[in-house]
Amino acid sequence: MVGKRAESVLEIRAYIKGRSLLGLKPVDIHREVCDIYGQGQMSYMTICRWVARFKSGHQQLKDAAHTGRPATTTTKHNIERIRQILEKDARYTVRQLARMTSWPLAHVHCILKNDLQVRKINARWIPHLLNDDQKRSRVERAKYLLKKYPKCNKKTFDNLVTGDETWVYFFETKRKCSNQFWATKNARRSSIAKRIRTVRKVFYVIFFDNKGPVMQIPVPKGKTVTGKYYRDVVLQKLKKCYKRRRPQTGLKYLRLLHDNAPVHKARIVTEILKSEKVTVLLHPAFSPDLAPLLLFLVPKTKISPVWKKIQIKQCSWVCHLPVSYEYTNSRVRKLFPKVD
Repeated sequence: MVGKRAESVLEIRAYIKGRSLLGLKPVDIHREVCDIYGQGQMSYMTICRWVARFKSGHQQLKDAAHTGRPATTTTKHNIERIRQILEKDARYTVRQLARMTSWPLAHVHCILKNDLQVRKINARWIPHLLNDDQKRSRVERAKYLLKKYPKCNKKTFDNLVTGDETWVYFFETKRKCSNQFWATKNARRSSIAKRIRTVRKVFYVIFFDNKGPVMQIPVPKGKTVTGKYYRDVVLQKLKKCYKRRRPQTGLKYLRLLHDNAPVHKARIVTEILKSEKVTVLLHPAFSPDLAPLLLFLVPKTKISPVWKKIQIKQCSWVCHLPVSYEYTNSRVRKLFPKVD
């Protein structure tokens, strides 16, 4: 008993104790309790039991502590068993853990939340898991860039552009909740590299600067981005774009940051960049956080899948329809708003 109900019961028991010490009979005490506290507050048999207890020398007004039902599931052995299972694979759901241990769902959930104090979080997605050599190269190239450009003013960022190629998928069938795992309060997010995608997709070449997307070039279906295509199509369109933005200089004195893909390192590509006086910055392998395009822009194309929504009889149904290339192209353009 808790709250006001417990306080009133203790008060009645104190009254019974005092009246029983004065020698009153239980029937008289019951009549007085009903007159003072109201009918039904305590039964006659309960008053008789407490009067006998006080006459036998019992002084406590509160009930004696009960041992209760013995714990059969939330024991140290069972808690340790759940802990060992999660150490092997923390992606099990409560239902799977209950099936493996043959325990009720509520007991498994109680162990996870109250005893182990774990919670479900999503794994942080990264393109690749770096090895030691790639991490060392990442640090060395980052230090080189900081040493070469110690003053990062607005002019430096205005001359900086990053570019890369990415697939824009029609649908993203992999659910985010499938990457959740049980973790403690201060645990770090794990990383996951593999993703499952659908077949329908469009290849884009995107350039990005400090003001937002500069240019998006959808590659026609069946066309491969080679060194020749990159020189004759991509760089020529980029040159025209900067000729409109900077009529006096164009691509001159531009700092280009892109990865080490074979098309970027092709001789015909490096020669035309050198002739246009474009400085190519070093970019560590698999380091999207060092390129604004990979960190901020490209993930938007993965978050917003291209689908159509149909409403039938006041019910919204998301249907994976075969959409046209033009629809996909217009959808991707909406994902790339200009940033002032």
